[in-house]
Order: sequence, then C-alpha cells, then structure tokens
Amino acid sequence: MTHRWLPLGAIGLSVVLWSAAYVGSSWALETGSPAVLSVSRFAIALIVLIPLAARRPAFLRTLREPRTILLGLTGVTLYYSLANIGLLFTTPGTAALTAAFLPVLTAAAAVVMIRERLSRRTWIGLALATAGVALVAASGFRIDVGVLLNIAALASYAIYTVLLRRDGGRPDSPDALVLATATGVWGTALMLPWLGWEAVTGTLAVPSDARGLISILALALVVTAPTLVLFNYGAERLPAAVSGVATAAIPALGYGFALLLGEPLDPIKAVGGAIALVGVLIATLASPDVEPSPPGSGLPEPAEIAGTHAVHDPHAEETRP
Repeated sequence: MTHRWLPLGAIGLSVVLWSAAYVGSSWALETGSPAVLSVSRFAIALIVLIPLAARRPAFLRTLREPRTILLGLTGVTLYYSLANIGLLFTTPGTAALTAAFLPVLTAAAAVVMIRERLSRRTWIGLALATAGVALVAASGFRIDVGVLLNIAALASYAIYTVLLRRDGGRPDSPDALVLATATGVWGTALMLPWLGWEAVTGTLAVPSDARGLISILALALVVTAPTLVLFNYGAERLPAAVSGVATAAIPALGYGFALLLGEPLDPIKAVGGAIALVGVLIATLASPDVEPSPPGSGLPEPAEIAGTHAVHDPHAEETRP
C-alpha cells in the first residue's frame, strides 16, 4: 500500500504546485521576456538539483542517453517555451483553464504510444474530470493565440508523461532525482538558442520590478525544482492515463487560488471544479497497485537535503534491480 500512495502523493503535490505557477509566470512576464523567464527559472532550479544528483553515479550516464534529451525537449523546452509565449496572448486564468485538455491528451497518447488499457474507473474519472473542467471553462474560456500555444504545450507534456511511464520499469532506469535533473539540464540547454534569439532581436528583458524577480525565484525554487522530481517519480510508477487525470485538478485548484486572492465566487466554476476533483479522486484512488520502487529510486534522503553525505555503494546503485 505504501508503494501505491507514494507516487500518488508525489503527483498530487506536483499538481498543487503546478496550479499555482500561472499567476507567478504572468507577474514575471509583465516586465520580463518569455525566454528569460523560462531559462532563468530552470537555471536557478538546477543550481539546487545538480549538486544532489551529481553525487549519484548514474547521473553522467543519464545525461548521455538520447531518451533524456527527448524528455528534456518535450517536458521542458517545448512545454515551457510554448506555455510562456502563450501567456503573452492570454490571461493566466484562461491559461490555467486550458490545462483541462491535458488529461484527454495524456490518455490518448498513452493508448496510441504504449497501448495502455484504461480501466473502467479511469474512464469514469476521466469523463467526470472532463465534464467538470468543461463547466469551469464555460464560465470564462475563450479561444485565442495564447490558448492554441498552450494546447500545443500540453500535447508535448502529454508525450513526456507517456515516455516517463514507458521506460520507467527498465532495470537500469535512474532514480527520480537523477532523471529529473538530467532532463532539466537538456531542457534548459535546448532553450538557449531561443534566449540568444531574444538577445539578437532586442526583445530580451529581465524583470525590472521586485514582484517579477521574486516570482522567478519562487517559480524556480518552490515550483520547478520540486515538481520536476515529484512528477517524474510518480509518472514512472503510475499508469500514464492516471497521471494525466490527476492534472484535471489544475483548473479547479487554480480557481481556488484565485478565490483566495480575492476573485469573486462564480457558482458554475465552483461546481465544475468540484466535479473535476471527484473525477480525479475516482481515477487515482481506485487505480491498481503500482510497481514497487526499486531500492534507491525514491526521492532524496533527508540527509542529502540537509547537506550531509550519505554512504552509497556505487556498484549497487548502478546495478540495482
């Protein structure tokens, strides 16, 4: 049972953090440019993650794998680039509502790419989640260039989620911290030409106000770094469709954050959000038992986070079952 709740909890926490990121990104983009936001939030996050991951023998091997480059391209470069550019053309609330498409895109990608069979309860949860976010969207959703860019970003992230699940059971699969960090390194590196293009065209801009700078720091340290590790850990161990359905909570939670910040209550949005959350619970809490986590494949040990050096057996870590 513990093996089941750990990945579910990891996905759940990453979704909560993710849903709070839209407002912070919008604040940073008020005076900053999309490439600066995208690259800087990951560069700062990697300052924290690389020292932890580099102490593990599998890190350099993981960096050299083509699979890691593909994960970095789909889960970091394309997703965050398209999503942040999209925020220039739409509102944070509309962008958050667009996340309603992610569960359907992920389920479709799982069926097509890895022939994943969806359980009856997953179908029911997906249907309820879709109906709920449709109600939320009906109260304030509109199609514009920003929405289309965000949908393209979500399609890329759906592929990323399925790739994580497809290769998560490999005997030589690295742990969540190593894979997340290596993915972030490649994703950030692949965004550097975009940053260079902004510099050449004169559109590069670092946030000039305190709120924008603080937003980037918060996005890097509170959202990006934890979410990279938590989502990788959960997505490798849960059916891809279940991970996707869990993301249906993003619009509902995003609306909840908006209420806390003073947005007036909209009954339709509230009911839709509640229905979506019920669908998420049905699909995730009723999911089958997940694969046991191999030794050493969990999240960083408390001693590592505290900065102490735990004793590792390099041979055992590289050849763990």
